[in-house]
Amino acid sequence: MKRAISSRSASVTEKLPMRYFKPERVLIEAAAQADPFARQILGRIAGVPCEVIEDAEAWIRNLNGRPNALTRGKKLLLLRRHHGRFFKPFPLIPEYLSCHFQVLHLGSGCDLDCTYCILQAYLNNPAITVYTNFEEGLRELDGILTEERSCFFRVTTGELIDSLSLDHITRWSVPLVRFFAGTANAVLELKTKSDNIAHLKEADPRGRVIVSWSMNSEAIQRTEELKCATLAERIEAARRVQEWGYLAGFHFDPLIVHEGWEAGYARTVAEIFASVREDRIAWISLGALRFMGELKKVAEKRFPRTPIFSGEFVRGLEGKYRYFKPIRKRLYTKMRGLIRRYSSRVPIYLCMEGPELWQSGLETPLSNSRELGDFLDRAAGKACETSFHEHPIELPQLRHL
Repeated sequence: MKRAISSRSASVTEKLPMRYFKPERVLIEAAAQADPFARQILGRIAGVPCEVIEDAEAWIRNLNGRPNALTRGKKLLLLRRHHGRFFKPFPLIPEYLSCHFQVLHLGSGCDLDCTYCILQAYLNNPAITVYTNFEEGLRELDGILTEERSCFFRVTTGELIDSLSLDHITRWSVPLVRFFAGTANAVLELKTKSDNIAHLKEADPRGRVIVSWSMNSEAIQRTEELKCATLAERIEAARRVQEWGYLAGFHFDPLIVHEGWEAGYARTVAEIFASVREDRIAWISLGALRFMGELKKVAEKRFPRTPIFSGEFVRGLEGKYRYFKPIRKRLYTKMRGLIRRYSSRVPIYLCMEGPELWQSGLETPLSNSRELGDFLDRAAGKACETSFHEHPIELPQLRHL
């Protein structure tokens, strides 16, 4: 059952860049209507048609049964309560080194629509979804950090949803930053391809928050990263948040082999270091294109002109398709050399690779996930301490849940 609700107020989205997400329609679960966070969101997108639904799962099943469900879903905002744990460790894949971060789940789906996005094949809910019991998630996290004082946590919100692309609607960045500013055993990494950073200026991170951007060559950004901020806009956003007291991070993931890739990535690296302070970069990660077989089918149907899945790939140990190992090694070696032209100290790490490439492709020959987790814990703690002496992080015992 659905029923419409309406509002006459002006929407804040009317004053923002056209590329910022403005839903065509909002669906709110009946049980979520009483949540203060839901009411705040509805106030910011007033004027957008809104319907109350009794059963979100039934509504999702109905949407999945319609043609072009993924494309339709990216125009819809679903507000619903989250049931279950908000805070979970990123799943480990035994065959590859995992970076041992923890995920605070605030929603799912991404409005930015990259051709290679794994969410197209991973999620069973096509709609952009925001959980309205946000405060319950923070209370859950607070309880875990308090109980596990001997653990150091690297936390992200950006696994199933972009951390900032919806921030003009949710504004969850401010309470998140203020929460982590008061913690002694955790840092937050906000991962994005957006330049939607305005609200970050409202909170002092006290060295506990890293804002990181997925980066690529300009050719890939133009043709495969639809609705995203340009590389120049991402770099400018990184420069600005550093001025506001944040650390910056960069993720070259996925690295994609394409015509002129070496020169393209060289330009991106050069532009980063020309604008962003090296001493306030927490880390740079490298990961080669990898995908599930189902993603190739979905992506080529939605984006028939994309050429990135047409190369030769081998099936990896975890079942995803990857470039052959010599190609991945060449990518990583080239990228490491480009980064080291400008910085000898910024930590570099690989995403979802085995010990062999770590030992042949980077300066830090790690052999298992625990070593990588400890390496990144130290990198986060060192970056925060050296960049913000007034609020140094004293690392607890380095162990993970």
